[in-house]
Amino acid sequence: MEAQRFPNDFDGILAGAPANYWTALVASGTESMQVLRHPDAYISSLKLPAISAAVLASCDAQDGVKDGIINDPTRCHFDPASMQCKEGDALTCLTAPQVTFLKALYAGAPASGGKPGFPGHEPGGELGPGGWASWILGEGPASGSGTAYFENYFRYMVYDDPTWSPFGATFDSALHAADEKTARALNATDPDLKAFEAHGGKLILYHGWSDPAIPPRNTINYYNSVQQKMGGEAAGQFTRLYMVPGMQHCLGGPGPSAIGQFGIPTSGKGVFEALEQWVEQGKAPDQIVATKYKGDNPRAGVAMTRPLCPYPQVAKYKGSGSTDEAQSFTCALQ
Repeated sequence: MEAQRFPNDFDGILAGAPANYWTALVASGTESMQVLRHPDAYISSLKLPAISAAVLASCDAQDGVKDGIINDPTRCHFDPASMQCKEGDALTCLTAPQVTFLKALYAGAPASGGKPGFPGHEPGGELGPGGWASWILGEGPASGSGTAYFENYFRYMVYDDPTWSPFGATFDSALHAADEKTARALNATDPDLKAFEAHGGKLILYHGWSDPAIPPRNTINYYNSVQQKMGGEAAGQFTRLYMVPGMQHCLGGPGPSAIGQFGIPTSGKGVFEALEQWVEQGKAPDQIVATKYKGDNPRAGVAMTRPLCPYPQVAKYKGSGSTDEAQSFTCALQ
């Protein structure tokens, strides 16, 4: 929003996991809520280990390294139907309604009425303290913290009705109402950053592929819209996007998620240092270093490092060297 509406405020902006298309983000929650109207659709967090194992078995090794991290979830075509119980129910399988619910979580909200939809959650981010258990599933239907966000937003900021229920809403109706009431104040989707560019501003976006709160493809969509509006070469003079495999909401997760954000040190150049050099020295950032600490505690020592590449490049294993060391990887297009 600063880069779009107040382009002269900052010389450099570091934006992590931006909720810039707020109205669609919160309205998209209605899609999975419709599935939960079926009494057997809710998935207990006790089933997350089985779901995660099935996802990793399907997609983990696609990048040539089997490490519990999905490098590029857009290439993962895991089918929840492969987990459907043959009979009855168990913690290692999903009932038919649960399969439908999981598919809805991955799918997001479809485009309709001439308006784009909103992406769903990516496979590979289901487990972990900051994963699906608290954000999406909660302790029962519609009890996740993400549900509380959008439920109270619609109740008290859109409809002025404390009895409003997501179970009776649709994405189209919720998005229309949200746009009418709050889009001007809350959305930051304008791809025209000419004023920010003219000011000499630099913008680095980053988003964790395992984010359970804000679907990461939303940030890619915005970045691509800037590229289209301003031209790829022009946009490349002042914008960069880094997608972080295995990072949850802004930090944490199964992958290396210390990238120099929030003052968290990394083992090489991080995003803040990269932004600082770009603004003060005119040195455009290339790859940066992501670090996984043992127990996510910098004092416990380094468990793994990986390069983060400017989107759309990804880190590719060279075929030799330790897969726990960044120098064993190179940045390349798919």
